[in-house]
Parts: sequence; C-alpha cells; structure tokens
Amino acid sequence: MVAGTPATGGFDCSGLMEYAFRQVGIDMSGTAQAQYNKTIPIPEDQIKQGDLVFFSTYKPGPSHVGMYVGNGQFINANDSGISYSSVDQYHSYKNN
Repeated sequence: MVAGTPATGGFDCSGLMEYAFRQVGIDMSGTAQAQYNKTIPIPEDQIKQGDLVFFSTYKPGPSHVGMYVGNGQFINANDSGISYSSVDQYHSYKNN
C-alpha cells in the first residue's frame, strides 16, 4: 500500500517524507528511488538533522527512506507504523 496522507490510513516510507516536505512547499513525490533521484548525496559523516537517509532493503538501490533526527536515529514509516529507528540497524540491510 502506498499512502501519502494521514486520512488514507497511514504512510509508507516515501509517503511520510512526501507529506512532511509538502508541509514546507517542497515536492518530494514518488517512491524512495524517485526521492533519491531528487537529492544530492553527501558523505555520511556530514549528515544533519532533516536530511533524508536512504537504504537498500528488499532490492538493490534505494528502497527505504527516512529523515535523520540526530544521535544516529531517523524517523520513518515501516510495517510497525511511524517510528524512530537506528541508522546502524538499517545499515545491515544496505547491501541486500
């Protein structure tokens, strides 16, 4: 299910980012891959709060996205709903 507003029953990861950015007038519509294509990659050691973080989970290339909130954590939508997750936890999926 791809969801992009609270009224549609929740969010998938890219839908949550699309909704958040829409609130400040930025178009980040599309899948995690499409959102990745709209960004400029930066080195991991330069990441700041509010930056998007992308992960390869079930297929090669960006398939999961969230927003970095600091202290090694990012907010994202996943099978458990909207939650904070460890960047390091998702790094284990990076090469799948």
